[in-house]
Amino acid sequence: MIFAASAAVQWNDPDPFAWIGLYGLATVLAALAAAGRLPLAPNLGAAALFVVLTALWVPSLGSARSEAFTHIQMRAARDEEPREAVGLALCAGWSIAQSVVAWRRRKA
Repeated sequence: MIFAASAAVQWNDPDPFAWIGLYGLATVLAALAAAGRLPLAPNLGAAALFVVLTALWVPSLGSARSEAFTHIQMRAARDEEPREAVGLALCAGWSIAQSVVAWRRRKA
């Protein structure tokens, strides 16, 4: 549900389609897992994508203002990158976790 909400709030973003696609991917994979279908290959691919993107965006956290994370509204344009870095890290972590579960189920 959090990934779907993250996708929905991207409409006012300067580059909405990329972010809607990324959070949409996480949403679809989470929905499949909730439905009892946990495909390994798509989760591994998504995990790799999210890890690479997180690595690219994580440097923005070093110069992030605390206001980037304490307000729902984005108060400055430079707050977008650190916020998205955290979102990508959440997507990466979830995709990795789903990949591990799918791998274990496949081996069992």
